[in-house]
Amino acid sequence: MNARNDLKKLSDPRLDARLVLAAAQLRFAARVDFLVARWLERCATNAEAAQQLLKTVQKPPANSG
Repeated sequence: MNARNDLKKLSDPRLDARLVLAAAQLRFAARVDFLVARWLERCATNAEAAQQLLKTVQKPPANSG
């Protein structure tokens, strides 16, 4: 008898599935935002490194012919 009462307590009717889903969606969106921001930061770092590399590459001397 007690086990049945404990089982009923686990499924709280006040817990709204819509609120749980909304919270999960917010957590997912925040994680995606974080990952995209980190990816964009890496892209910007790579672009800056490529620009520095191109600046250091010497142009071949022009032919005076």
